[in-house]
Amino acid sequence: MARLRRVAIPGRRSFEYVSQGKGPATLLVHPGGPGLTYHYLRGLLRLANSHLRVILFNPRGVGHSWAPRRTSEYTVVKMAEDVEAIRKALKIKELHLLGFSAGGFVALEYAHRYPQRLTSLLMCSTAGSAEEVLQSNRMVLATASPKQRARLRALTRAKSFDSAEYKALAEEVFRPFQTRFLAGIHPDWKATRANPTVYRAMMCRTGDEFAVDGTLARWDGRKYYSKIELPTLVLVGRYDFFLNASVEMDQRIEPAHLRVLSRSSHMAILEQPKEYLGAIREFLTDVTGD
Repeated sequence: MARLRRVAIPGRRSFEYVSQGKGPATLLVHPGGPGLTYHYLRGLLRLANSHLRVILFNPRGVGHSWAPRRTSEYTVVKMAEDVEAIRKALKIKELHLLGFSAGGFVALEYAHRYPQRLTSLLMCSTAGSAEEVLQSNRMVLATASPKQRARLRALTRAKSFDSAEYKALAEEVFRPFQTRFLAGIHPDWKATRANPTVYRAMMCRTGDEFAVDGTLARWDGRKYYSKIELPTLVLVGRYDFFLNASVEMDQRIEPAHLRVLSRSSHMAILEQPKEYLGAIREFLTDVTGD
């Protein structure tokens, strides 16, 4: 198992990470949530070899990485700046940036702000805007049974977002789009930890799982699509709630290449790991020539 390390950046900040492989190319992986540790993405370390270094890190506020005092500091822009600071500190010259789910928002923002630092972009199970997150939430809610929707409405009116019933019901409604093909709890998912403070600050400040009222609310990275000239992989599961957003991303980013995994939902890396890693390996081989 890769050893846990720390990287220090200016401002007395440090971030946890694990690293495997030698380089010179580096696949830097930004996990999602927002607020999840990198553990559910550990399978990506199997891509490491003598030519490719794979780095998974915990973003600000996640795990034992540095955490700002104010929740207003949990933003896509600030996290993109963290990525650049980490790149500099680890002396990454050939950067391939993978953003998973909410980590994809950060990867897209980074591609806009620091295009000259990137060699390729990997957008996995993600979307390009808060509006698309809301659209996907509405789609998921529309597939719920009348009984589930009625109970969710009642719990929402009562603002019972912290109740065990609300959390269990929301998870039940999302499951077909989140972990449809997982029979049990995957060890990497079991090892993953979540920071609800980060999640609430960015995604749903009130706790309403179907709203987007955190710092992400006005973020829209779709305006960056036409300016991206990097090799880009868009990877998504057939039953992922971000499928439509991923298709649009592929259509609007000219050099993008879309891969849809047929027996996967949002957690495609755990549902179809062989195919998932194969798609990324093939893409990186085409980009690097190794």
